[in-house]
Amino acid sequence: MSPMTYCIDTSSLIAAWQERYPIDNFPSFWTKMDILIAEQRLLAPIDVLHETKKRSDELYTWLKERKFMFHELNEEIQIEAAQVLARFPRLVGEKKLRTSADPFVIAMARVEGLQLVTDEKPSGSLLRPHIPDVCVELNMTTIGLLQLIQTEKWVVG
Repeated sequence: MSPMTYCIDTSSLIAAWQERYPIDNFPSFWTKMDILIAEQRLLAPIDVLHETKKRSDELYTWLKERKFMFHELNEEIQIEAAQVLARFPRLVGEKKLRTSADPFVIAMARVEGLQLVTDEKPSGSLLRPHIPDVCVELNMTTIGLLQLIQTEKWVVG
């Protein structure tokens, strides 16, 4: 079986960088992430890079040096994202409308057959859905960072 390729959401990158695995305390985690990126097994739509800029200058700088992990939105992904938003318009709140990468993360994972990694928790309501809520409706699985670490059999720390 070929190794898993992942499409990662902003929430997982921010959670790792700021809360769970700060680079100063867990350098080996980021070395392993770097290897996944170099192997083109950790991907994200370009919008995820733009989203991180608003949340963490340091993470944005680290990711910008690995810009090849971020993919421009091809037509197929844009069409899929539009379909996701048409079906789940509340996925993107009014305030976030122009900045949310969520529909593109879902679309890229669907179109390219990638394992979606998000650390968002389900809201349990399609009135205010998060990525996991939408993925359940679309028969897609999501995993969190911990599951990625376990799947890859990393030992960190």
